[in-house]
Amino acid sequence: MKTRKPIEVCITIDTEFSIGGNFANPELPPIAEPIVLGTTGGKEHGLGFLLDSFSEFGVRATFFVEALQTAYFGDEPMGEIARRIAKAGHDVQLHLHPCWLHYKTIVSQGSNKAQDDSCAGRTDGELDHFFEFGLSAFSHWGLPRPVAVRTGNFEVDANFFRAVARSGLRLSSSIAAPIYRPRDDNLVLVGGKHRIGQILELPIFCYTYRIGGKDRLRALCITACSSAEILSVLRQAREQELSPILILTHPQEYIKKKDFRYTTLRRDRVNQTRLRTLLRFLKQNQDDFVTVPISAISDDGQDASSGLDHPAVSVSFGRSMARMLENAINDRIWWY
Repeated sequence: MKTRKPIEVCITIDTEFSIGGNFANPELPPIAEPIVLGTTGGKEHGLGFLLDSFSEFGVRATFFVEALQTAYFGDEPMGEIARRIAKAGHDVQLHLHPCWLHYKTIVSQGSNKAQDDSCAGRTDGELDHFFEFGLSAFSHWGLPRPVAVRTGNFEVDANFFRAVARSGLRLSSSIAAPIYRPRDDNLVLVGGKHRIGQILELPIFCYTYRIGGKDRLRALCITACSSAEILSVLRQAREQELSPILILTHPQEYIKKKDFRYTTLRRDRVNQTRLRTLLRFLKQNQDDFVTVPISAISDDGQDASSGLDHPAVSVSFGRSMARMLENAINDRIWWY
């Protein structure tokens, strides 16, 4: 009997600061540590919770660390955060939110206009500048040069992938079709591995659920999916030998906030339970699944296509309704 290879599962964490309303009101400064650390009651329920959980279950994850915010904050405090993540044994890769370069524009040109936050629809010169600026931050932080990139908001076009190649990176995880659908249908990908020019793109894994008589697409995210949905998707992926499975999360998903300024926080028990349920499941099923950082995902030269109109995995109406109810309660009740 042929032995099946374990399904590769990559947990990716977008780690970023917040403009915090500064574009609309310059008296409000951007927000740094609170959105990433989520410290309340003397304990970190954001990054600290993630690092402790990954350590407990023996998981190496991939943190896409936003680097263009150094245009406002300078090398710290994100440098300290990035080094801490790397010291814990995780991948630290490049995340790009171009809106942060607004602050360099103010200094150099006297402009008060906030720049677009998209990497789609950009010129070669703009894209090359984003990569040069972002990669220089890693150098200043004393970290290895990244091999992978993720765009802010998952906004991409074909020209972006040519810029990735020019930068010398070899991997991207910049497509999540339910979050942002590229105008180019060839870039609407819902899982697998895809060679786009010289770059291997690894999209966030997606599945369908049925509601209101229609099939809808959903990205595999901790905050957006119930534990039952996540485990159902993984079991189906195992049966169909769909690999890799990329999962999306953020440090701020594990805290609740009273306002967008992150002034009053508490832990998000629902999302923390979801992550730990996932990690426990993966550890208990190591013959079927292996957790890997994005830099270790095997490149077998195959283009495993998975079109938007034919998603390979779906979840039941009942599971979808249960998730909607759980999320609604969690969003509305502060103490839940």
